[in-house]
Amino acid sequence: MPYKDPEKRRQFQKEYKRKWRKAQARINPLKGFKIYLCVRFPNLRVAPGYFTDGFLITNRPDIQAAVERDPEFGRNIFPLALDLNLV
Repeated sequence: MPYKDPEKRRQFQKEYKRKWRKAQARINPLKGFKIYLCVRFPNLRVAPGYFTDGFLITNRPDIQAAVERDPEFGRNIFPLALDLNLV
């Protein structure tokens, strides 16, 4: 049983999570993408990404973090949620 030794347990959990994330990526490949909407500034540049016609679609965590740290987030920049189960 991998739970007797704490180090073996950590390794087991790490491998389990890696396999689970890989399976989730195959099941829903769009899950990592986020869509942001900015109506007031349609060509706003948020380093390292930029809005095109008011939309920013990205799967890069560094761009997502930069957009969510921006002072305009929540005032002029909003995340857009799409429920893919309705399609």
